[in-house]
Amino acid sequence: MLYHITKVTVEAERKLCIFYTNETSIIVDFNPLIQKGGVLAKLADPEFFAQVSIGEKGRYIQWPEEIEFCADALWFESHPKANNFQQLEEKLFSQQT
Repeated sequence: MLYHITKVTVEAERKLCIFYTNETSIIVDFNPLIQKGGVLAKLADPEFFAQVSIGEKGRYIQWPEEIEFCADALWFESHPKANNFQQLEEKLFSQQT
């Protein structure tokens, strides 16, 4: 199943509320990514962070300068037990050790 974003709102403290076509929403805290530095450090600027928009067909969110996050990856990060691929990978990895 592919996840599609319908709406994104900027919340306090560098967080986003992301709404999906399956009538669910998630809150994503970008602070841990910002603290890692690099290109994502730009998200610490409130004016830059507020420039978030929805990408083509709702498949990702984006900021200027080619900062993008996949709709599926964001959803699965908030719902790890729903990620059958991750569960399969963990099962296969545990069998190898």
